[in-house]
Amino acid sequence: MLNRKTLSVDWCPDNFLRMHFGMSFGDRQGWALNLLEQRDWYAAGYQSDSGLDFLPFGRVANDDELERLVAWMRSSPSVFAEKLDTLQMPADTIVLCDCPRAPSALRKQPVAAADLVFVLAAPDPLSYGAAVQLAAEISDAQQVETIILLNKFDSTRRLDRDISVLLNTQQKQHLSPVQIHRDESVREALACKQLVFDFSPSSQAAYDFTTLATWTLARLGQATESV
Repeated sequence: MLNRKTLSVDWCPDNFLRMHFGMSFGDRQGWALNLLEQRDWYAAGYQSDSGLDFLPFGRVANDDELERLVAWMRSSPSVFAEKLDTLQMPADTIVLCDCPRAPSALRKQPVAAADLVFVLAAPDPLSYGAAVQLAAEISDAQQVETIILLNKFDSTRRLDRDISVLLNTQQKQHLSPVQIHRDESVREALACKQLVFDFSPSSQAAYDFTTLATWTLARLGQATESV
């Protein structure tokens, strides 16, 4: 919507990002599956009805296959960056990667190539603690700018407000100025296998994500254009 070419890549073995782009739940195709089966990884590319490009993870057959992929990623820590270069995308393309907390080898590959990392924190004590710990670990170990993003925030809940104050007090230098509010439209859009922009373009969530996208482009030093 901000006139930037994007590519979304799912790094989570759960393989659920595809649901946001309308891909069939029963479709096993994905870049990880292609690598395991020695096929071109980019051949798993998919385009949504709204013209967005993404690479699903794919559904691996069993834990042994996943462990084989993780072992390969651990032994070749820069393989993702190398494979991105082979795509010859426009220089201003924004590559968005959805990363798991574990296995760490799958998280470290895209983080190593990243200009900016968002760590999601829900407004509860356990998520807050895990997010702060992970953000510090990524920032220290891989020397990349790491931003904590408060997700599913509900201003009517006292604990949500308390967590927001705590983040602003103790993590202000690493905190996104944009909060993603709790919005039923996000769940409903996923149930319909759509992005929230397509399902409910006037929703709070759509506004939040647009604001976050604009802020992110500015943070990366790229000019933004009106939606």
